[in-house]
Amino acid sequence: MKLSLNEKHQEIMKGILQGASKGGIAGAAASLATGAAVILTAPAWLPFVGGTMAVSAATVSAWTAGGAAIGAVGNATRRYWNIKKQETIFKKEFGIE
Repeated sequence: MKLSLNEKHQEIMKGILQGASKGGIAGAAASLATGAAVILTAPAWLPFVGGTMAVSAATVSAWTAGGAAIGAVGNATRRYWNIKKQETIFKKEFGIE
């Protein structure tokens, strides 16, 4: 069986990859920004003054995976609808169907 991708499939695949990478970064940043991945140590409320702050790698990776999944689905969906809109405009302009 030969697998061949047309331009539409390639655009959607690019959307999945771009969305997953951006979503993963956003998920990791969100886990740190919300404090979900921060393990409190004494005095963690003063990390810039001399306190220490530990980060849970498991929590960061879970948020990264979630963000990547959401980003991949969202960006692929957006790409798909943009392609469909372009096809509709093309058909309308050239009187196809």
